[in-house]
Amino acid sequence: MTHQTMGEATRDAVTVRGHDLTGDLIGRIGFTDMVLLELTGTLHDDAAKTVLDAVLVALTEHGLTPTAVVARLTDLGAPGAMQSAVAAGLLGAGDRFLGALDGCARLLQEWPDDVDDTEHAATLVARMRADGRRVPGLGHPTHTDGDPRTPALYRVADAAGQATTARDRLEMVRAEVERTTGRSLPVNVDGAAAVLLTELGLPWQVCRGVALVARSAGLVGHLLDEQRRPTAAAIWASAEQTAPYQPPDVPK
Repeated sequence: MTHQTMGEATRDAVTVRGHDLTGDLIGRIGFTDMVLLELTGTLHDDAAKTVLDAVLVALTEHGLTPTAVVARLTDLGAPGAMQSAVAAGLLGAGDRFLGALDGCARLLQEWPDDVDDTEHAATLVARMRADGRRVPGLGHPTHTDGDPRTPALYRVADAAGQATTARDRLEMVRAEVERTTGRSLPVNVDGAAAVLLTELGLPWQVCRGVALVARSAGLVGHLLDEQRRPTAAAIWASAEQTAPYQPPDVPK
């Protein structure tokens, strides 16, 4: 990864990673190219762009998830403050929603090269289970029979000629989890995205950020939809009706 200045502006020019913004980038590259430039310092070939673009598309929208619901509810309380609503939605990106991507990428990127992969997968799973931790990138509360986004992302990776080392290792982890728990836990979209981003060479520390870039666009779409077809008030009313507040028992 190169280390040019991220960006700088003078009176009549803007430079990004050594490239003139108006002369070299605007109208010449797409937003996905720009994301890669920001994260790696270089412009990449079409294969890398296609893979990252597929990940961004896959992570942009997934219906009324908690992140989308909280963004809509924040808009109800602070209408017109789109930045607050989007920020509220992004703050919900944790280990269960969007945030599992970096955990899975870290698992794959810290995998030693001088070990038996099957044995290492077994050791990882045993350690995480002993610590009471979930293995990131596996299972989904909605797509219990398999996340349809996973094979779609893998098809893009295959067409782009991407290596499968990270994919094969995650598959070993998945098989070990299923063997030890007796549960079917297919690779979900976070796991598949972690595989693709790892093979792209992006460090695990920025992988959650890639998910946030994608979901930001989705949340803006939800907020526009909220303005046209309001749902937040109904969500609030439904919550009060179906899950009424129960005060705690106070000892007398």
